[in-house]
Amino acid sequence: MKLLRHELGREIRCLMRSLRLATLSTGLATAEGWPYGSMVTVAIDQSAHPLLLLSDLSDHSHNLAEDSRASLLFVQPTRHRNPQRGARVTVLGNIRKTDKSEHAARFLTMHPEAQMYAGFGDFNFYRMSVDRAHWVGGFAQAQWLDGKQVTFKGTKVQTISEAEAGVIDHVNLDHGDTVDLYARKLLGRRGDGWRMVGIDGDGADLERDGRFARLPFPSVISNASEARDILVSLAVEARCK
Repeated sequence: MKLLRHELGREIRCLMRSLRLATLSTGLATAEGWPYGSMVTVAIDQSAHPLLLLSDLSDHSHNLAEDSRASLLFVQPTRHRNPQRGARVTVLGNIRKTDKSEHAARFLTMHPEAQMYAGFGDFNFYRMSVDRAHWVGGFAQAQWLDGKQVTFKGTKVQTISEAEAGVIDHVNLDHGDTVDLYARKLLGRRGDGWRMVGIDGDGADLERDGRFARLPFPSVISNASEARDILVSLAVEARCK
């Protein structure tokens, strides 16, 4: 069944938010713009724009300095015999340096190992606009979307951003056992000691000993009250499993 565009936009966001790796493609500045792709670590900000941390010595940094146009390919891991049955999305846009602290904080939350070199003078954070997105939901299921149908903007982003730290602190301090339930019962993860490290309009990020898990929400939220209600609902669901 073909999804409506707003539903597909959310599918794309949820796939992007669930992954910490993507394939970045830029045009080689030293070879007449020939396409060059390689794996990069990535995080997604509150508005669903990708964030990167790149060395000034990397080919991608050199390429982006000449032409900021690029693409990122996100591929959902699959156990299908035919890998083309798995979902993936390619987002196209311009990648430019960012010095906003919230972008750095978000990236380092999802990639704490990058703390070792993020402060070096030859490393910079980048943010990608999402101008277009090409979604493939499986074999022979493809659709183009405008970037505005994928990303968030305006008060929705600001409100959930302002509520994020408070929600995370409350959940981790007062409901740590519930976070473990989310991980084990809803996400099939093992072990205790999971903690919430991020929350956005589409879900929450959980972490334990350097391992990450994505807790998707059944519907989009935009404020602390909606976050509380949906987390309570998921806790009830987890306890019933």
